[in-house]
Amino acid sequence: MSVDRKRLDALLKWYKQEVGKDLIAAIIVNREGLVMEAISGSSDNKAIDEEIVGGVSALVEPVLNRITKEFSSGAFGTGTFDTEEYRLIFCEAGPESIFVTVLDSMGMVDPVFPYAYLAAEKIARIFDGRTVSPVIPKIITGRAASQIERKIDKIQKLKIKSGEYAFKLVLGGDGSVGKTSMVHRFVEDIFHVDYKSTIGTSIMKKECKFEGLESKVRFVIWDLAGQSQFKRVRQTYVANAEAGILVFDVTRRETYDNVKLWYDETVKEAQGITLILVGNKIDLTDSRQVSKEEGEALANQLGLSYIETSAKTGENIEDAFKMLALNIIKIYVEAIEV
Repeated sequence: MSVDRKRLDALLKWYKQEVGKDLIAAIIVNREGLVMEAISGSSDNKAIDEEIVGGVSALVEPVLNRITKEFSSGAFGTGTFDTEEYRLIFCEAGPESIFVTVLDSMGMVDPVFPYAYLAAEKIARIFDGRTVSPVIPKIITGRAASQIERKIDKIQKLKIKSGEYAFKLVLGGDGSVGKTSMVHRFVEDIFHVDYKSTIGTSIMKKECKFEGLESKVRFVIWDLAGQSQFKRVRQTYVANAEAGILVFDVTRRETYDNVKLWYDETVKEAQGITLILVGNKIDLTDSRQVSKEEGEALANQLGLSYIETSAKTGENIEDAFKMLALNIIKIYVEAIEV
């Protein structure tokens, strides 16, 4: 089987960057536990060396044997295993591989969990030969996450507490920033060249699915008109929303400057909402007015995750919605001994 090794390597480097100092190693293994690709958490940014691979392989071999058996039977999805020295997260990455994250013994599993899921999803798509961006966006969770209790020498399967979730999702941002195009790209995988402004609101539905995650996340997407004359209507539509995406156009600085107004309007009408910030139209590189660093700085200021997209090419559109889904369902995770 031909695998895009360069893309896998790039993905692991992004993963390492976002997980941070607690990462000892990130390893992709096949169903027999053989290492297919790996990276060390050390600062030299090189692929993990043979000594570390050998040590980690010896450490996780009995765990992998158990997991791969359950994986073959369809019983395994995502799990953790703790020792005195390490904390390990295992995620299915399609039918071919398992993604193993090795953390320092004092590291926290909860902040890494959504990154591991997102990386495993991308790994599965790479093995399938599908086009996928190696970028792992920074994920900031505004709500309190469940604490996955540490149990030495016990395999714990991570499971979403309920089989299916449905969330009302609203999109906010100035007119013509690409909100409707993002929704159509996500739901129907199409892009309309002829722009038509949204009148009031448009409602669509779409499920988010993850490799190794039995539960489904269904978004009921309310695409709100960005023009000022619809502000009174928007206030009604935003009420009771659990999820939201604030969008600006990277080629129009005024849309970036208005994000704070959209943030204030949204959190006022939907208290407790989980939001992410999206910079759209990155395909228009020559017209760009807002840098990625500025987008990240604003997201950090508001306490939000940030990702850049192109509705026209489809780049990172699915990742944006899945990142939002992971931000929400993270609080519903429970660990079960297996």
